[in-house]
Amino acid sequence: MAAAVPIVVTRPDGQAGGLIAELSARGFPVRHHPLINIVPLADDEQAVASGLRQRILDIDHYTAVIAISMNAAAIGLDWLDRYWPQPPLGIHWCAVGPSTAEVLQREGFSVHSPVTTYDSEGLLELPVMQSDVIAGRKVLLWRGVGGREKLASELTARGAEVDYAELYERREIAWSAQQWADTLAGEPVLLLSSNQALDIVEQQVPDLAQRVSAIMLPGERLADLARSRGYREVLVAASARDEDMLACLQQWQVSAQ
Repeated sequence: MAAAVPIVVTRPDGQAGGLIAELSARGFPVRHHPLINIVPLADDEQAVASGLRQRILDIDHYTAVIAISMNAAAIGLDWLDRYWPQPPLGIHWCAVGPSTAEVLQREGFSVHSPVTTYDSEGLLELPVMQSDVIAGRKVLLWRGVGGREKLASELTARGAEVDYAELYERREIAWSAQQWADTLAGEPVLLLSSNQALDIVEQQVPDLAQRVSAIMLPGERLADLARSRGYREVLVAASARDEDMLACLQQWQVSAQ
């Protein structure tokens, strides 16, 4: 029975509880094995030196603010609350995917977000990201330290002036070989939310593809990457939202019976 196969959730502490509870309620045996810690950057002298604080203070100068992840949205809102008791008007608030959009929407923001392709490429298709809207205008990206440059490069090519507000660090958790052996016992299904997550696991477990029954990733771009690396079965969730991960697992469970 597919339901007997363990499910490994790799989200950070504090972001996995809802999904774990839903999986458990549906009869899936679940293991939590976080891959990174999310560490918000402090509002200190370094934030002044890097320009982070000033970009938040000047947020009303931007035509669009783009949250790259749920973490970026949540931490960006904390910064916004600190310096803007009332959010400025006239900004296009954008999110790369629905989970990120929901963080902003819960605070009352109207959000532009891709409908089907939940990545930088999908976001670049939005009407508010086209040259006639952003050429000669300023765009602020809320993100973690580092990350893909494609979005900023394309927006710059469309005539926008792009700044970063790097709000947090991702600190990889180093697990021992024995800890991984315990987590991967029984060839589980591994749930991942990004190519960075896949890279982290593969660096720590070089033979990962031979030690899991399946791997789940949100979106075809990441799924194609996993297929190219030799995974036996790649499950494609519509997004990293709990409901989409659960729907994908349940569909797999039915097909495996």
